[in-house]
Amino acid sequence: MIRANRHISVFIALLLCAGYADAQGKGKAAFLKSLVIPGWGQYELDRPRHALAFFATDLLLVGTALGLNHYGQSVREDYIAFAAEHAGVVGGHEKDFYADVGNWMNVYDYNDQRLADRNYSALYDTESEYWYWDSDHNRASMDEMRVKSERALNRVVYAVALVGVNHLVSAFHAGRLQKAQTKLHGGIETTQKKPVNLTLGPDLGRSGLGLSLTARW
Repeated sequence: MIRANRHISVFIALLLCAGYADAQGKGKAAFLKSLVIPGWGQYELDRPRHALAFFATDLLLVGTALGLNHYGQSVREDYIAFAAEHAGVVGGHEKDFYADVGNWMNVYDYNDQRLADRNYSALYDTESEYWYWDSDHNRASMDEMRVKSERALNRVVYAVALVGVNHLVSAFHAGRLQKAQTKLHGGIETTQKKPVNLTLGPDLGRSGLGLSLTARW
C-alpha cells in the first residue's frame, strides 16, 4: 500500500507540473477554475454538458472514497471486537498484529514457529499481545473480516487518486476550450456565464471547527 501511495503521488505531482505549465497560457482562468471545482470552467464557457459530466464524476468519486473508508473502518472495528470476544485480545494493536491473529490459533504456536525460524525480533509478549481462539471457525471468520476491511481501505487510495485525476483532466479540458474560444474571437478572452464567487471561511458546527466553501453566481 505504501508503494502504491508513492507511485500515485509521483503521478499526481507530474500532472500538476504539466498543469502549471499549461495554466501559463491563455487558458489560465478556466484551467484554474476547473482545477478547483471540476466543470466550473466548462460552465462559464457555455459547455453545460461537459460541466455536468466532470462535476458529477467528482461527486461520484468523492462519495465512493467516503463510502469505502466508512465501510473499511466499520469492519475493522467489528473484527477487533470479534477478536477480543473470541480470542481474548486486549488493548489496541497494529494491523500486522491482527493479521497474525487471523492466521494463527494462539500466540504460543506463533512464537514457537518464530523461535524455530530464529526470528526472535518477531516474537510477541504472551501477556500484552496474547490471543487464543476458541475455535478455528471463529479465527477464519475474523480473518475474512480483516481482509475485507483492508481491501476497502486500500481502494480509498485509488478513489482519491481518481478524484485528483478528474480535477486535472477537467482543468486541461477547460484550458483548451478557453484557448480555442480566445483564438476564435481574435485573441480576446471571453466567457459566456456569470462568474462564480467562492468564499472559504471557518464553520463552527456540532462536530467542531471546520471549513465551509460557499459558491455564489
